Amino acid sequence: WSDPRSPRTRRRHQVKTMPVTDVKTAAEFDALLASSPGGVVAHYWATWCEPCGAMDQLVRQLSSQWTGVAFARVEAEEVDELTERYDVSAVPFFTFHKGAGAPLDKLEGADGKALASKTQQHFGVAAASAPSNGAAPVAGTHASDAGAGDLDARLRELTTRTPVVLFMKGDRGEPRCGFSRKVVEALNGTGVEYSTFDILQDEEVRQGLKTFSNWPTYPQLYAGGELLGGCDIVLEMAAGGELKAALGA
Repeated sequence: WSDPRSPRTRRRHQVKTMPVTDVKTAAEFDALLASSPGGVVAHYWATWCEPCGAMDQLVRQLSSQWTGVAFARVEAEEVDELTERYDVSAVPFFTFHKGAGAPLDKLEGADGKALASKTQQHFGVAAASAPSNGAAPVAGTHASDAGAGDLDARLRELTTRTPVVLFMKGDRGEPRCGFSRKVVEALNGTGVEYSTFDILQDEEVRQGLKTFSNWPTYPQLYAGGELLGGCDIVLEMAAGGELKAALGA
């Protein structure tokens, strides 16, 4: 018999928890897959998405319960190679892996019950239950104040150069993230003429337009020099049959 309050007993009952890994590149993610024989659950998130914050807390809780599984966070709009690879077109989004190759499963949306269920389905019953803490994501960089006037003038010119312009990653022929691809598909479905600007080719525009439009993410769709919105808003308008009219057609 031993006293459950004794240090030795407490140590025996402590469970080692795995931290949630912030993945910055596709190479880091591939290395995580290779070094995690118990499996990997990846959470694709965005800073502007409020439900992602709630799911983040659940992911940290699950990481303390499924101690043999590696949990990862991927900022969807910053790691384009992974969002393209796994066809991530909305956030929150989850992929479930056992080694390299195609994922075992995917989950779109803030469905905590489904996330826990799929984790158990693919990786077995939780091995432990323990609290887990994690740091908040680091905020992104912003455009310098130097030359702000000149940049604003350039952005006004870019947003009005054609009646409809999409600021995106890649171009309409080769979108370089799932969000941009979805908006291109929606625009193509209207038959309206539009131009695109590849923000990956111009960091000054990429950072400056966030302040100019007071919209922190891409893609951004402008019509008549006015911001219509990002991916979610455009897709909602398209689904409701409102997009073509909003474009002035």
